[in-house]
Amino acid sequence: MPRSPHQTARPLSKLAMSLAVVALLAFGGGTGPAWADNASDLAMARLAMARHDYAGALPTLTQLAGQGDAGAMVELSKIYGQGLGVAVDQDKALAYLRQAVEKGNAQAQVGLAVLYDQGSNGLPKDPAEAARLYKLAADQGNARGQVSLGWHYENGSGVPKNVAEAVRLYTLGARQGDPAGQTNLGWMYQNGAGVPPNPTEAARLYKQAASQGFVRAQGQMGAIYLAGVGVPKDPVEAARWNMMAAERGWVPAQFALGFQYRQGEGVARDDAQALHWLRKAADGGEQGAIALLAQMYENGDGAPKDPAEARRLWAKLPPTSGRAPRRGSVLLLPNAF
Repeated sequence: MPRSPHQTARPLSKLAMSLAVVALLAFGGGTGPAWADNASDLAMARLAMARHDYAGALPTLTQLAGQGDAGAMVELSKIYGQGLGVAVDQDKALAYLRQAVEKGNAQAQVGLAVLYDQGSNGLPKDPAEAARLYKLAADQGNARGQVSLGWHYENGSGVPKNVAEAVRLYTLGARQGDPAGQTNLGWMYQNGAGVPPNPTEAARLYKQAASQGFVRAQGQMGAIYLAGVGVPKDPVEAARWNMMAAERGWVPAQFALGFQYRQGEGVARDDAQALHWLRKAADGGEQGAIALLAQMYENGDGAPKDPAEARRLWAKLPPTSGRAPRRGSVLLLPNAF
């Protein structure tokens, strides 16, 4: 998986605004004396939103936002950005998001940082501004801000590269139970990046994240059980985790599962299942799956002999042999990992 799953700059879109709002793990409270007085109204408005009663929530949220409540502003950004019971209005959504940022709302800071990371919603792609906003949120103890800022430090994106600082930030996020923080920190331990190599600790962290349904970590669990790294080698357990991640569209797990069916490792050999998962992985750009499929069609081994299909697949690969290395840490944009 590419280390930086950003989208290129494009006009404001419903999807892009939705992504920014999905990035908000929890909706932040307002600031100032009005927060205590308005907490009940905001809670009721959020409850109405949870019931999809957006029309019922909108008047209360609009009133609260007019009184300076940042939490209501974040909710309104979600409503207008996704068109929840109203016409989509990304300009208004972005305006509410910026107002909440100015109020110091950590979740809004993260949401706006996501837009700068992606270069979307009419904003330029600006890693430095994204990192600045993530830091504002991280300094308030926001786990998503901590982990995303850690990714920027690990990769030198918008800030000077500082692997030790990345580890520190991942650790803060992981301690709060953030699954991307756990996964990224596990990757650092697995590879000895900024910390001494510790495959056992990596496996522990991956399991914490995978148990929360974090697909990237589920794929990592499949990989380490298949290889016996940090855990006893167990192809059956590997297949179980790979299936979880593969069914949710995680391309490396689809490749691994297809390979397991092809070899009969941890599962009964099944050429039809192997072809199914390898094709999905190949469609996702997994070069190992493309190469394996090409060999199968070329040799008529596990697939009908089809030289034309083999040539088509070989042509999709770069001239150099081997697969590009895959990094495991992820930028915590909306949960597409």
